[in-house]
Amino acid sequence: MHKYDIVLSFAAEDREYAKALADLLKAGGYDPFYDENELANLWGKNLYDYLSSVYKDRARYCVMFLSKHYERKLWTNHERQMAQARAFQENREYILPVRLDDTEIPGIPPTVGYLDLRSMTIEEVYDALVMKLSGTTPKTAATDRMASSIAEKDTTEYVLLVSEDGKSYFIPFQNARWDSTEISLELLPESPEETAFLRTLRRHINDAFARDAHIALALREDAAWVKPQEIVETASGSQIVWKVVFKEERQRQNANPLGEMTFGSLSPDKMAEMRARRILLDEKLGELPPDFQDRTGPAGLFNEATLEMFVRGGNGFQISASPIPSVYRAVGQTVGRFEKFARLTSVLQLKLSNAVEEILKLDLKLLNSEQVEIKFKGRRPRRYVSTEPSIIEFDGICPLPK
Repeated sequence: MHKYDIVLSFAAEDREYAKALADLLKAGGYDPFYDENELANLWGKNLYDYLSSVYKDRARYCVMFLSKHYERKLWTNHERQMAQARAFQENREYILPVRLDDTEIPGIPPTVGYLDLRSMTIEEVYDALVMKLSGTTPKTAATDRMASSIAEKDTTEYVLLVSEDGKSYFIPFQNARWDSTEISLELLPESPEETAFLRTLRRHINDAFARDAHIALALREDAAWVKPQEIVETASGSQIVWKVVFKEERQRQNANPLGEMTFGSLSPDKMAEMRARRILLDEKLGELPPDFQDRTGPAGLFNEATLEMFVRGGNGFQISASPIPSVYRAVGQTVGRFEKFARLTSVLQLKLSNAVEEILKLDLKLLNSEQVEIKFKGRRPRRYVSTEPSIIEFDGICPLPK
């Protein structure tokens, strides 16, 4: 008979996840080994020997929270080795990995089935654990989502459409074609609001009053101002598909935006980098790195206000703050969807504010409820025939609202 239902193995930096799972297990009537609940029991013991026994012999399963922190710690390596010895002896799934990032952990091959806290909640991990412990499947919305997450990674692709009044619609699509003049999409709206938006666009195609309305569109690494040309709603069985054709509005996109001028010692490329850092890292003028501060430092309220206007840019998008925190407030609990939506919104603003002409790399990873890791590389428009276009490249953290 095992003393514990679950032993939790984690690095101190990832304690919030382990504590949340331990609390859920206790509330559900299970007995987890979680160090903060064992202080009196651990007091005075030879921890090396005692924990070896706990992780090797005293529980039904071992849940490991795998991360870059986990890989570096001596104690977590010791716990892992003891758990691996148990798994080897019993030749069954004793170790239940939960990934926080993609760090490779010795002895945990990538082929081992795992849960991923970047695409599911800790409550869904708990539901999966209950299934392991009880051998039954609780029928809840959370477990339905969890089972889907385990079975296959969400491969849904979305297009972002922003209406004239600034409302964003993230709509799944199944086929897309973007040529030199047109963008053709087969859309699969998920909500009545998305369907109503498409019907409004369809009604307004031949409406003289609405003919000049512009829509912003982002698809993968590209974005453009567009006008709807043709919208057809078709039904195949129970599936409704909207075939939409947009015309790219090059004249508006190529208009000379505010911010493409030199301001003091700051070139348009440098101000574009400031704009990109604001979009992705939420940096304001006073929060920029030292090489920017030397040039933008105390120059009087008038100059500072003018620089702020240039950094915000024009051409339809005023970049006053990063869009990423607002996307997190809307869909933060659905990690995979948040990262896709935040990426599309960032692509839209980076390109339509003329921060960059081409996006070469844009990686967003939700680290926790307060931080998103950003890795970015983009190419600016070529300013002179004789010079190579400027490259903007940086990594950083975008803070999220607490």
